[in-house]
Amino acid sequence: MNFYDELIIEIKEFISEHDFDNALLKINQELTMPYVPSDIEEKLTKFKVEIYEKISTKANINNSVNAEYILQLLKSSDREQQAFGINYLNKINLREHVEEISAILKLENIDNSIKTLILFTLKEQEINKEFDVLYSGAQITWKPIEIDFESNFKFITEIDELITKSIENENPGIAYDAKMLNINFYLNNLDIFKPENKNEKAAAFILYAIEMLDEIRNFSYLKQWFNFNEELAAKILMEIKNYE
Repeated sequence: MNFYDELIIEIKEFISEHDFDNALLKINQELTMPYVPSDIEEKLTKFKVEIYEKISTKANINNSVNAEYILQLLKSSDREQQAFGINYLNKINLREHVEEISAILKLENIDNSIKTLILFTLKEQEINKEFDVLYSGAQITWKPIEIDFESNFKFITEIDELITKSIENENPGIAYDAKMLNINFYLNNLDIFKPENKNEKAAAFILYAIEMLDEIRNFSYLKQWFNFNEELAAKILMEIKNYE
């Protein structure tokens, strides 16, 4: 029996025991390896599909959302399960689970992005309460109903539109990466986010997306599409890199 045979057996055991955290940990660790045999990669991918089908089934019992299980997913150490839980969160009446949500917002293993989306859901459900949140290593008190998510998302959309009108026709892949950097920077940095310097931020996200592909460009290349302050854009680019 070789390494891969043992790995497959171990993952199957985790799945049969509904230990999805460890199953996904093993799967994701192996999929990030420099080389994975194609047949093993196919099996691991099928295991992931199977796991998320089981999670989806467990999240919905008799066409009713299983609130306790959704909250359990949010507390998971696995980021994919946290993200899966977020997709169902607005189907739960959070007023009935305020204490549990408060505890989740203080957990160190929960990503900032997940906590931002929890705060957004709390505002959507008009829960008028302050929450202490462990965010970027510091405790911050937020009242979700007072966070201006609407203006923030409008600003993010305007940056996306700049990206679309500039680089997208020339390189859709770079445009996609730049848009992902845009929304992820917001979700992970709610505490420092300011809806200002739209053009400079768009330029910074595009140039960073280009750099991620190991290509070399400077800010002047982007001025064929829109104007911006290069010095300020360079400063914002450094800030984005520091917060990644």
